[in-house]
Amino acid sequence: MSQAYRKYFQGEENIPDPVVKGASVHLPVGRGDSGQFVREIQQDLIKAGFALPVFGADGHFGAETERAVMKFQKKYQLQVDGLVGQQTLSKLKEVLSTSKPIEDFPLPDGVLRRGDRGNEVSQVQRALKRLNFDPKQIDGIYGANTEDAVRRFQSMFRALANDGIYGPQTKRYMEMELDDL
Repeated sequence: MSQAYRKYFQGEENIPDPVVKGASVHLPVGRGDSGQFVREIQQDLIKAGFALPVFGADGHFGAETERAVMKFQKKYQLQVDGLVGQQTLSKLKEVLSTSKPIEDFPLPDGVLRRGDRGNEVSQVQRALKRLNFDPKQIDGIYGANTEDAVRRFQSMFRALANDGIYGPQTKRYMEMELDDL
């Protein structure tokens, strides 16, 4: 963690011009910026459940990072401008320091079953893979392999119906297992 980012997250409220490896970083940080400070912001966005699936935490603030920041800002009712300034950093700090940490593998609510498609299915597939119930592909399609992976996971718990359908009970048990990793 860079010195500037560490200082910020240790509670020093106002960092006028944080220094990252000898270079000044002026807030707000936005598209076109790069470096360790940007990488740490990206890592924290991912931890908070805002995926960067194409480039990940690469230290370059591009369109993907800007979209993740905007989604974060929208979710937490901040000004949606795609820039990481004092308010966005403060909210990110708050989200990551909650008593229940945001999972690296956030799981959707609701019921998913064979034939469903989309980002929520991908979230379930990633969690299953992390739990060693590999669905073979993380493609956002709830097909036979995903259904089988869910069924294999469910079979580990007597309280779960072994039906291959992802729902609130299966979610609760998956979160419990993810917390133990």
